[in-house]
Amino acid sequence: MSTTNGRVRDEEPNVATSFSGLAHDVIELGELQAQLFVHDVKSTTQKTRTSLLLGVVGTCVLLGSVPVLLFALAELFVEQFGWSRSAGFAVAAVIGIVASAALLAAAWNRLSVGLNSMQRSRDELKLTAK
Repeated sequence: MSTTNGRVRDEEPNVATSFSGLAHDVIELGELQAQLFVHDVKSTTQKTRTSLLLGVVGTCVLLGSVPVLLFALAELFVEQFGWSRSAGFAVAAVIGIVASAALLAAAWNRLSVGLNSMQRSRDELKLTAK
């Protein structure tokens, strides 16, 4: 009888037994990695749900009501400042682009924070690949 890694064996291990144990450990590690990945996906989904919703709402607002607001703003520039119609519409368009860029930047920021929760799975995968 011999003792190996805290296990008591009746006989010396052979190559087939060692390979079988190694295969079992690899399968178990793969199952644990899969469980960690599933947990990380659930966590990422919860964290990114708000950012995706913000992105959708921001896009809907931009496509639905913002053009009307920009037309009104352009007309305001024409009436109040005596600008030409093309200058008023150009400035209103620039304002619209800046506003939409700010909304999309906020959505991207929230999305990237949520996706960083997958870091544990990436780190564990790198460690097991070495």
